[in-house]
Amino acid sequence: MKIELTNQTGGVKAFLSGFKTDDVSAKIEACRNGACECDCDPALMQKIAKIELSTAEGGTTITIEGDVDAETLAPMMQECLIGDHK
Repeated sequence: MKIELTNQTGGVKAFLSGFKTDDVSAKIEACRNGACECDCDPALMQKIAKIELSTAEGGTTITIEGDVDAETLAPMMQECLIGDHK
């Protein structure tokens, strides 16, 4: 499993390889609801205006719109989606 994040105007785009889109969607929803099993930051989640998921060849693409950047989201996504504490 691998997560690649890139900054774009107004947010971040992420490509996740080795994930099922439904699994990713469920984990994102848990973070939004404050029911996540990882260290998702509620203050950071408030800065996100919109999250779109789409299935891509070999994985899932996530487009995140809001006052966020790849450097801030990468550690949280690694931990929440992979369980990798870096």
